[in-house]
Amino acid sequence: MGWITILYVIIGTLSATIAGLYLGAWLVQREAWSYLMLAVLEVSIVGVAGTELWMMHAQTPMDYATALRWFQVPIWSGFVALVGLVYLRLRPRFLVLGWLAVALRTLALAAAFGSGPNLNYAALTGIERVSLLGEPVAIAIGVPNPWMAVGQASLVLAMLFIIDCGISAWRRGEGARSLALASALLVIVLIGTVQVVSVFWGFVRMPILITPLFLLLALVIGAELSLGLPRAARAERDLRLKDAALGLSEQRLSLAAEAADVGFWSLDARSKAVSATPKTRELFGLAPDGELALADFLKQVHPRDRACLEQLVEAALGTNERYRAEFRVLDADGGTRWLASLGRGVGESDGTSRTLMGVSVDITARMDQFDNICRQRTRLERLSRAETAAELSAALAHELNQPLGTILANAEAAQALLNGDSPDLDELREILADIASADHRAAEVIRHLRALVDRGEPQREPLRLDDAIVRVLELLGNEIDDLGVRVDLSLSPGLPPVQADRILIEQVLVNLVDNACAAVAENPAGQRRISVTARADAQGITVAIADNGCGLPDPQRIFDALYTTKPGGLGLGLAIVRSILSSHGGRVWAEPTPPRGATIAFSLPSGGAAS
Repeated sequence: MGWITILYVIIGTLSATIAGLYLGAWLVQREAWSYLMLAVLEVSIVGVAGTELWMMHAQTPMDYATALRWFQVPIWSGFVALVGLVYLRLRPRFLVLGWLAVALRTLALAAAFGSGPNLNYAALTGIERVSLLGEPVAIAIGVPNPWMAVGQASLVLAMLFIIDCGISAWRRGEGARSLALASALLVIVLIGTVQVVSVFWGFVRMPILITPLFLLLALVIGAELSLGLPRAARAERDLRLKDAALGLSEQRLSLAAEAADVGFWSLDARSKAVSATPKTRELFGLAPDGELALADFLKQVHPRDRACLEQLVEAALGTNERYRAEFRVLDADGGTRWLASLGRGVGESDGTSRTLMGVSVDITARMDQFDNICRQRTRLERLSRAETAAELSAALAHELNQPLGTILANAEAAQALLNGDSPDLDELREILADIASADHRAAEVIRHLRALVDRGEPQREPLRLDDAIVRVLELLGNEIDDLGVRVDLSLSPGLPPVQADRILIEQVLVNLVDNACAAVAENPAGQRRISVTARADAQGITVAIADNGCGLPDPQRIFDALYTTKPGGLGLGLAIVRSILSSHGGRVWAEPTPPRGATIAFSLPSGGAAS
């Protein structure tokens, strides 16, 4: 028995022993699929060693061809086991490369039994003997089979698969060990590919020596798995220590949850099973014991909030970012309660082992308080509109008297023309046109007052603030003239529109202009001035109304409800101004105007980004 035979027998025996050990380990730990793949690889080495010895000791070309055909079977199983081990250990990005390599290797196995005497030779014409370690071995002489390229292509894909695995492991931060493993496997497969291509295509005259390379692959992967065993033992020990400390941590967490009146829960992404504390079950109106699933919680959510919450849960399972949700749940008596949930997804990025963890708390009292604030604000706005309408009554009377006087004068002039012998029809037409125009003006004034007092929910529309300012100044024109106030108007050209309720924004302008006029009323005649400016900036559009009046007695309080400096005032005007502007996503502020007077300004976002 020569040295080659002894060496191959030792390799086969050693591989069979290792295969038995790893198979037993897999039977004990069924989730460790790497052990099963390594056992298959070791069994394949036994098959490769046996068929290679068969080829080396073949006496006839037919005997060699038969051995070479059956040689493809352990090659196929070892190839599949290698791809599986690489996938399980290094987790590539492009798994399709591995699948395609296995598919080509399977096609090569089929071609080995269906094309010529074997996969590698279309015709085997003879064998010759060469010496290897002092032992004569057989090598084949024949015509290469084109189907052989399929098997060699699978080797090329396997190398690309291993390269992708190494790059993926490196990008995940697994360190130099993973890169070294991928590099070692790549070099071994490359050497094997070069050898089989050189031998079967007739570039070199030597026997096939795949067994040592397969053994080297198994040793490299086996060593990598063995190095992981001490880490696993340490991790298991650490886990036991953490579990011992977890009991105390859970007690502390439970005590904190009871003190904060919140419920804790966790959702498994794969099974959709939910683990919840008793407080969580109470908040959702669920049974105090028994298994729970996501569907049980969603069933308790208000129908209008259910679909949105379900979409939020699915999105949160795919990311590690925090999320917050506020939704309603149904009570047993048909009522509703508000809950707030805060959580975050944790686990692997592949989505199969992720968990969504979070807390839930009852916010019904807070939402009820918010609703009460909204109702109070609505009542204050209505009261402010009524107060503003009362303050505008004198100005509106002037506005109505003017068009009504125009109508009366034109009607009397028309009667005088008609009483003449030959009335001028063109002049009559002009008089009638003036009457119609004055009538439309009077109707517009009345409609504006009615909308200002009876307006319901705000209806936003594109609004040009420069046009609104001009309309308000025209509306207050008679009052401004009676007080002898000079108005300086400065409107930047090309102001963009805002999305706003026209009546409410005009009410803001009316309040501010009216306040400015009242502030300068005590000034000597000829020294009563206000200025209205509008400009665009990065925040939107800013409108400022400045006066040279009595100034600001308390700039910090003028926007507070029920605070007033006017005799008989209700102190609601500026408070409602701030409320209206806040509902439109804007703000209002006040500042002194040197050397005397005050400026009240507000800004609205261009484009209408309402809060």
